Amino acid sequence: MTTRTIMIVCHGGNHFDVFEGERYADHLCWDEMLGQVAELTHPSINRGRYRMQTPEEEWEREERLKAAADRARENAI
Repeated sequence: MTTRTIMIVCHGGNHFDVFEGERYADHLCWDEMLGQVAELTHPSINRGRYRMQTPEEEWEREERLKAAADRARENAI
């Protein structure tokens, strides 16, 4: 058995973030948050439905999306 520390942050209403170490999945609603925790802790699944990422991975993803959007705009002109 391993020990896992999962932290849930509620931003009020129906907005939750799930953290495990440096990785996180943010902007989840109640049922998505529950599903994420269940999938992260279930021994047969052990992988969440929503992307768990570090801040650096999120920044890199955002940069890739911005670059792709810029290329799409250039090709549309």
